[in-house]
Amino acid sequence: MTMPFGRSLSTIGAAVAIAGCGGAEEPPDLPATASAGEPLTIEAREYVFAPNRVKLRGASGTVRQRIVLDNVGDLAHDIEILDGDRVVDRLRSFPAGQARSVSVRLRPGSYRFVCTVADHDEKGMRGTLEVR
Repeated sequence: MTMPFGRSLSTIGAAVAIAGCGGAEEPPDLPATASAGEPLTIEAREYVFAPNRVKLRGASGTVRQRIVLDNVGDLAHDIEILDGDRVVDRLRSFPAGQARSVSVRLRPGSYRFVCTVADHDEKGMRGTLEVR
């Protein structure tokens, strides 16, 4: 059974609140499923992305995907989308309380994303994006 995306974000928000602000080495598993081509919002806070395991469904070939990073934390954050070691695209760091977006072209496959600010990645601020 697939949970509707809005309900999934509510569940994610509760899980992030429970996880707290500690710098855990392994982030909590915060999955979501979204439609390819529809805007995808990812929340950034210390030190986790929510969701951090995203499945984009319905891609037929290369898709233009708008990713919105909503910085709801207390620190500056960014996002870098990677295909292996190759940087697909990135949003430079920006202050808390703001949201920014990037539009990326993605082929079906697996990607990862990280926050490159200071040691945020090492503290668990990373995730995966699967385009199918």
